[in-house]
Amino acid sequence: MKKYYLFSIILALGLILGACGSSESQDNSDSTEQTSEQDSEATSGNADSSEGSSEENTSSNEGQDTELASGIDTVIASVEDLDSSLEDSADVNALNEKGKTLEEDWDSIEKKVEEQFPDQYEKIEKSLYPLIDEAKKDEPDMEKMKELVQPTLDSLNELKQNVGSEG
Repeated sequence: MKKYYLFSIILALGLILGACGSSESQDNSDSTEQTSEQDSEATSGNADSSEGSSEENTSSNEGQDTELASGIDTVIASVEDLDSSLEDSADVNALNEKGKTLEEDWDSIEKKVEEQFPDQYEKIEKSLYPLIDEAKKDEPDMEKMKELVQPTLDSLNELKQNVGSEG
């Protein structure tokens, strides 16, 4: 039975990781995660001992924290990349593309952040969404974007610290 459970987890993780990387598969990865959670709940209900089940849940939570921290790092890197483009006076197409990338990176972790850290989620979105919106404009306001970068980075770093301290 344990081999079946382990195989199910590996299969679910493979599906989730396989779905990462494209914006079209973003909606599919959410449903895949829900399906894998339902599968693991059903399987853990059939476990021989509750002790083994709780140990597996603990390691699963640690994996989610690591995944969330990694996602936060990706979003921070995207914001810093956008900021460096502002400093280099990059062309509008490059800013538009970096804004789109930032939005995709945030979308990949947004739901988890909203569920686990609702207060920080609101704080991040106050500066992040205006930054993304401005970056995607045909004629972005560079000064406005520069003003939004630091509060966004501060909020993301604060979230990263909370994720690290929770794990």
